[in-house]
Amino acid sequence: MSRKTNIIIVSVILGFVAAAVIGFLIWWLVTDTEEFTIIKLEGEGIGDIEYTAAFTRIRGSGDIFWWFYPTLPAVKIIKPIILWVDGVTGVPPSLLANFGMFGPYDFNLNQRNDSWINNYNLLFVDAPLGTGFSTAQSDSQIPGNLDATTDHLLFTLESFYRLHEDYADTPLYIFGEGHGAQIALALARRLASTDPPGRFQHNLKGVVLGNGIVSPALALTKLGFYLEELGYIDANGRAAIETLSEDVSSSVSGGQLRDAFDKFITLGDFVNEKAGAVAVNLGHIVDKLTREASRDYFGQRQYMQEKFGLDAFSFMQETVAPALGIPSDVSFDYNRAAVVDAFRNNFMAPATPHVEFLLRNTDLKVVIYNGNLDAVSNTPGQLEWVDNLQWPGQEEFKTTPRRTLVINRLVEGYFRETPRLSFYWMNAAGQSVPLDSPLAMRRILDRITQPK
Repeated sequence: MSRKTNIIIVSVILGFVAAAVIGFLIWWLVTDTEEFTIIKLEGEGIGDIEYTAAFTRIRGSGDIFWWFYPTLPAVKIIKPIILWVDGVTGVPPSLLANFGMFGPYDFNLNQRNDSWINNYNLLFVDAPLGTGFSTAQSDSQIPGNLDATTDHLLFTLESFYRLHEDYADTPLYIFGEGHGAQIALALARRLASTDPPGRFQHNLKGVVLGNGIVSPALALTKLGFYLEELGYIDANGRAAIETLSEDVSSSVSGGQLRDAFDKFITLGDFVNEKAGAVAVNLGHIVDKLTREASRDYFGQRQYMQEKFGLDAFSFMQETVAPALGIPSDVSFDYNRAAVVDAFRNNFMAPATPHVEFLLRNTDLKVVIYNGNLDAVSNTPGQLEWVDNLQWPGQEEFKTTPRRTLVINRLVEGYFRETPRLSFYWMNAAGQSVPLDSPLAMRRILDRITQPK
């Protein structure tokens, strides 16, 4: 073989090696800059109903857990998607909304006859990082504001649509209960804007707020009135609560949101110890409690414990996690205290600007429902911020007659409805209307999602 031939062969080989190296570098650069990856869980599952459970691993932050159930009817993609979030002080959707309220199985793992999957596609997302099965790489990576949480949810939704491309045109409704209302509003606003353009296709139709912590300081101004009218406190107790309310409002208006939050989060203890309403569950006002009853974040977990009679958090860790194939080092809702602490600087900021933005700049529906037995998000306080919204249809909304919501001849509540904004007063329901009034909630859901 001639020297010239050897040079040609070596050159070809070096060319292949160089191309391989360049290809590897390109692959490394692309994958290293990928903002998230999808980890689809491959456990044995629970029952035989179709589902997708996955983590969206966000680079440098952590893993957001989501659980999707397609609706049971054959034509799935034309049925709306219900995306459910609960936020900082609530119970993770993978637990309460799923097993406790309207998912396909109850806590005994029996199939629920009245599950929402009979008519809707369900997407439960544990957010923010550190709640439910969603885990942060470290406490410092837990987001302390809505912008960062919204970024994480956008990655999560993009993950969902990558795995379920057929649902890109399916109507999407974002539901947020409690603090989840703030997250739902921020996500809806981002999806409705052009930032970032063309990131993924969706068909957002509306946002639904259940007993939402939207303007907590303003809602607090009506708590003294609410409790006195119900006979839980006297005039002295009302004066004490109104003094607290003034302090909280002053802190919020002065930008001292951390101080306002520290006062707000102790509301249960304050009402019991300073206002004279001993053993009152602010999340479900008609409950009868003992003097020694503990109150965690306004009693929602306590109420759930009494409602279902089991340690639901152990159920998620010991039964659900292995069934889905979630790694054993992931502890359910283990970092809730760190999440609450992370949001102390932003929790009390009013989210009403997001509501006004959606009403002024989009054609999305904004629906609010409120259980009349919830003292924290008391209905008079909710109406205070709703009636002060600034948008072109406000006068029409305020002058539209209130109607009665009747199911099986029982008055379940009342509603005021315009094409863009609706408000539902729900009788005999506390912090969670789907839990306390499931039939009424189904009627509301049908009204929201059916074309008028």
